[in-house]
Amino acid sequence: MNMNRRRFLAATATTAAALTQGCGSPAAAPARTASSGPWTIENVRAEFPRAVAQVYLDAAAHIPLSRIAEAGAQRYMDFHMHGPGEGRGEYAREAIQGARTLFAEMINAKPSEIAFVSSTKHGENIVLNGLKVQERGGNVVTNDLHYAGSVHHYIGRQKAGMDVRIVKHKNWMIDLNDMKKAIDKKTKFVAITLVSNVNGWVEDAKSICEIAHANGAYVYADIIQAVASVPVDVKALGLDFAACSNYKWLAGVRGAAYLYVREELQGNVVQDVDFPGYVRYNYEPWVSAADPGKGAFPYEPPKNASRYEPGNVNYIGYAAQYESLKMFKDLGIDRIWAHSKTLCDRLKKELPGLGYTMITPPDAQSALVVVQAKDLKASMAKLKQANIQVTEAGENRIRISPAFYNNMSDIDKLLAAMA
Repeated sequence: MNMNRRRFLAATATTAAALTQGCGSPAAAPARTASSGPWTIENVRAEFPRAVAQVYLDAAAHIPLSRIAEAGAQRYMDFHMHGPGEGRGEYAREAIQGARTLFAEMINAKPSEIAFVSSTKHGENIVLNGLKVQERGGNVVTNDLHYAGSVHHYIGRQKAGMDVRIVKHKNWMIDLNDMKKAIDKKTKFVAITLVSNVNGWVEDAKSICEIAHANGAYVYADIIQAVASVPVDVKALGLDFAACSNYKWLAGVRGAAYLYVREELQGNVVQDVDFPGYVRYNYEPWVSAADPGKGAFPYEPPKNASRYEPGNVNYIGYAAQYESLKMFKDLGIDRIWAHSKTLCDRLKKELPGLGYTMITPPDAQSALVVVQAKDLKASMAKLKQANIQVTEAGENRIRISPAFYNNMSDIDKLLAAMA
């Protein structure tokens, strides 16, 4: 795979020296509050109790709840429990707006391009429905390294009459030429996963966007395995839409997610499917004097991506996410990426020698390592006995996903258990 990392990552790799930092076991640290910091690779591990109690190498499935996120959620709940005094009301407003702003900054978007939704798949479906693909006689192109829940959804759409084209991988990689053949002038929507949860494959998203845009199509990327794991720049990639939930690499909770919709596509290309807001009745007795320049039921939809929000969302979850996002700002995504990469590089080097077949492309720049085991049941039993958490990812696959709170000692323990 000839990969130009600028095609999917916003920044270049940090220096080799940075790759070796933060691999030792940090000393125990006292719990911090939501306002603590600055966070570093060395001191943040203690804030993830489960990652200290066991070898937790499963960020691609779910990052353990941290004391940092817990503190944000608690401060928001305190506002509703005790009222707005002592800064609680100010924090509630700050956290919700701050989560939107910091996430937008993380992917190089504007806050006005970010909507709050319930899940990654929910965001994808909002865009798909808003594009009116089937009604316009268009087709959808995706591939089998896209998120399995989304592929299942497209198969359902296919059975309901939509023209859906699913490109199959070759040796666990997607051939760009196969995507190019599937995309034509009737293609309205191309759906990919930027970093595949299947094996850490990284899509050449920039090239896919160029192909799609040349045919008049729009591109959506599931970025749940990318954001806060590797640097992501939606503008540099040319993405039209993207979505991700908060409970994986973003160190948040379930039920809260983000949807990115490029500014110039809002309300026209992607039509409204939900209609948030409140009507103002313009007639008596609702008002003492009706505005003659407006109808009885003035309709004023939001002018930004919040127009795609379903109404009330998981505000407690976004308060938790706000604190995690501040943590990521301290840590730096380049630093996180470099730290995880050195752990993954060791796994890629040593696991084949232990009898495991690597299905993660050797030059993949993600933080996922997936191998095929000769005896999956026996390998998983060894890992369980050693108190090591990974994902059993299919018929014979094991997925390992080290995060910023992991260290080389965790990798030592995993390799010993898998020997």
